Amino acid sequence: MRRNRNHYSAVLSAELLLISALVLVVSGPALAQTAAGSFSSVSGQVQIQRTGATIGAASGVGVDVGDRIVTGASGHAVIVLNDQSRLELGPASSITLDEFTITGGTTSTRVGLVSGVLRSLVNASSGGAPANYQVHTPNAVAAVRGTRFDTAYSENVIRPGYKGCDRYTDVSVYQGTVNLASLAAPNAGQNIGSGYEATVPCNQTPTTAGPLSMTGAVSLDSANAGGTGGGGVGFTGTSPGSSGAPAPACPPVTCFACAISVGHPPPPTGVGLGAR
Repeated sequence: MRRNRNHYSAVLSAELLLISALVLVVSGPALAQTAAGSFSSVSGQVQIQRTGATIGAASGVGVDVGDRIVTGASGHAVIVLNDQSRLELGPASSITLDEFTITGGTTSTRVGLVSGVLRSLVNASSGGAPANYQVHTPNAVAAVRGTRFDTAYSENVIRPGYKGCDRYTDVSVYQGTVNLASLAAPNAGQNIGSGYEATVPCNQTPTTAGPLSMTGAVSLDSANAGGTGGGGVGFTGTSPGSSGAPAPACPPVTCFACAISVGHPPPPTGVGLGAR
């Protein structure tokens, strides 16, 4: 009888070991995280939401593909990706790092902007190859190849001139070109040149680009000045998309945005990079 019990226990133990090994083999790759970069600076409340856990962000803490980054009402964070591109989050903002891959020296990055404001400084890939960088919001896609720009998404606020529309994606371009398109028509975007901004209201096509700070588009600077992001971002300026207002005169100490907007030639239009 004791021999039978010992035999049964040995068989059971072997089966449990086999099952444990199979679980590790199956779940190992699923649990693996792809490192994408790290925080270079953090202020205020900033959190990382990762596979059901919430982690407090701090300078030097790594960021993985699949992470969701959330800033509080006074939070601010700068993330440096492994290709040296920089992501700067304004207050009350939320992003997801959906893709980050480097293949043959070319980087492909996709960031989801859920709310608030994100400033992107996209670095060219090694050898000068253009990076494939996209920011997706719930109603728009901003696709670029090496540039510096802000993307803002806000909802639950109806802006002047857009009766019944309460969702907006704003893009403000400081360097390079951004192709802004409605998510409903990703291949029919408008190229926004340096010194200009435009808006995608609800599921409509992008507005005509206007000079920076002249159309009411939300930027990181305006979000920081207002102290809030997302739906709480204050709306200032003329009706979105009205580009007929004269360019502002630069003060004695010229800000970067003003310097590149005054006297800038009309922005390029038409279908550009589009979504991929």
